Amino acid sequence: MKISTHNIARKLLAAAALAVGIGAIAPQNAEACGGAWYPEVQIDYRIQGIARAEKQLEQGKHADAAASVIRMIPHIRNYKAKSSDRIINRALRVLAVATVRGDGKLDIATQIPYELRGQWLAQKDGDETANLEWAVVAMRSVNSWKSDDPAVQTELGEALAKVDAHESEARELLGDLADKDLLGSAEGYAALAELRAANGDEDGRSAALKRCEAMAKTPGLCQAPVFGQS
Repeated sequence: MKISTHNIARKLLAAAALAVGIGAIAPQNAEACGGAWYPEVQIDYRIQGIARAEKQLEQGKHADAAASVIRMIPHIRNYKAKSSDRIINRALRVLAVATVRGDGKLDIATQIPYELRGQWLAQKDGDETANLEWAVVAMRSVNSWKSDDPAVQTELGEALAKVDAHESEARELLGDLADKDLLGSAEGYAALAELRAANGDEDGRSAALKRCEAMAKTPGLCQAPVFGQS
């Protein structure tokens, strides 16, 4: 049988083209099957969420800030010991300060699901006190994580001032910061004014209120009854 050289050449070219095609596809298939590994990028949405909550707190939107934290980290109340997680500590600070400035009661019923509300709404006797005690523990943890920060120490002093058992410690802490001109907020001076008023220190009360009024953004914040008046 006579074989055409033209047909042989055409078949060889087709085979070569097929081999090149397979070679081009193979690396891609190898990558798809695990020949090359690329780490999956995971985005921690808590970072943006906590930053937003911090901004809300700064704007005086305490309930909104607290609700943002609870939605992102529902189990945050269960943190008992010092944490090295920066996000957790920032979240603890926001929620603790919001709780203190809400006097232990957070108006967040419309912002979080029923199962996440727990004691935050303070609907039972003792809830407000429990929430404020939690805030003290949380701020102590944040203060140990971010030591020597006057702003955090001021907020710890605010929390201590809300609990009768810690008033003496609060007076000393806030007073020391004020003496060094390191008291970081109008709320801190308002708390100090109340503590001094309760201790019969009228001059100290007046001085703290004056500094509070110079820093305050919230009307009516800087008030403390004169000793013996209610």
